[in-house]
Amino acid sequence: MLSRALNAHPSVLCLSEFFASLRNRAFPVEPLDGAQFWQLLSAPDKAVDAMVRNGLRTPEQVYPYETGRFGGSRGVPAIRHMTLPALSDDPDALYDELEAEIPSWPHRPIGEHYRDLYSWFAQRFGRRVVVERSGASLLFVHRLRKMFPEARFVHMFRDGADCALSMSRHFGFRLMVLPRVAARIVGAPANGLLKNSAAALPAEFQRLFRLDFSEEALMGVDIPLWEFGEFWSTMIQQGVQELAGLGGEARLDLRYEDLLADPRAKFTALASYIGVDADAQWLDQVSGLIEPSRVGAAGQLDRSVRDELRTACAPGELALSSL
Repeated sequence: MLSRALNAHPSVLCLSEFFASLRNRAFPVEPLDGAQFWQLLSAPDKAVDAMVRNGLRTPEQVYPYETGRFGGSRGVPAIRHMTLPALSDDPDALYDELEAEIPSWPHRPIGEHYRDLYSWFAQRFGRRVVVERSGASLLFVHRLRKMFPEARFVHMFRDGADCALSMSRHFGFRLMVLPRVAARIVGAPANGLLKNSAAALPAEFQRLFRLDFSEEALMGVDIPLWEFGEFWSTMIQQGVQELAGLGGEARLDLRYEDLLADPRAKFTALASYIGVDADAQWLDQVSGLIEPSRVGAAGQLDRSVRDELRTACAPGELALSSL
């Protein structure tokens, strides 16, 4: 919703799920030359490709897999899954433009590459403000602050239990939580699962760690909702701690429920914060993206499950109360 709203503004370019597409390789320590940077942007992700081949596509993955150049069994370049299709109806042509440009760039730190890439996009689409928006980006706020000390941050968050419930139904977030659950099963630290301990996992986990995906296999793994609540809390606590060091001019806290309740006021505040006007035509358009019913879903859960989930989310809610 937020990516579509921002890209609808004539002055704003939103790179939707850009860092999420690159995942852990997005933040190399050593400088890269242009060819290496292009490889970082364009290399396929085996896990994501395996999901797509098995029909596990999230709403954010809008690349035309059936008709695009990189469909079927061929690996899809990382930025083609979500970022480029959100900007152009012809993501393959846009990819070709980037491929002709980036490999010749000089050897330099990764942050300088990203700045020039964002400037290239802004010039290409005639926009003057660039916003990168990735789900779960609270997990790497510390890296973003270090790489872009001049950046301004929008922290968008929602009710913890509703968010955890939504995560539990999302293929991508289920894959993010699976290692935590697996580590707990074998008695390893969270996110500390080792290859030599994977054999102790139930068969349904081993299948997924081999990238043997199907919707039935991924959605059929029994992951208690409180696991998603704990993951949400960890992410919120980590992100809030990092964002706390930013002054008021460098951080805007935006509660999802408030945006749904009063979209015109909140989108106006967001536009002002990022330095663009909120004209009536844009506000009419983006207000139409709102789905007020997407609030309170966790309240419909069985009471015992709901209480367990709320307990798991409590540390994150406490951290948010300090904002």
